[in-house]
Amino acid sequence: MTRILYVLAVVLLIFLVGCATTTTGPIAAGKNTYIISRQEGAFPSGDEPLLAEVIAEANNFCSSLDKVVKLIDTRENPGPYILGNYPKATVTFSCVERTADK
Repeated sequence: MTRILYVLAVVLLIFLVGCATTTTGPIAAGKNTYIISRQEGAFPSGDEPLLAEVIAEANNFCSSLDKVVKLIDTRENPGPYILGNYPKATVTFSCVERTADK
């Protein structure tokens, strides 16, 4: 009985790790240039707005510096999401000074 519980616990742990979302960044990629990446796990529900979430993180980062985000590049993994090719979005951006509203 203990062995069955152990095996079930390991299987459950594998499924939970496969569902994990990982975010990397912001990572400096040059002078005032940063990269943020977000990846879903092995079992995505299919409705995650990954690119929007990454852009929001970039906005939050620049806001913390009292600046605004300037997008340089955006990339999304188009799928199919099999064999380790998980949903992923990456944004390259810089933080620029706010301009005065006219």
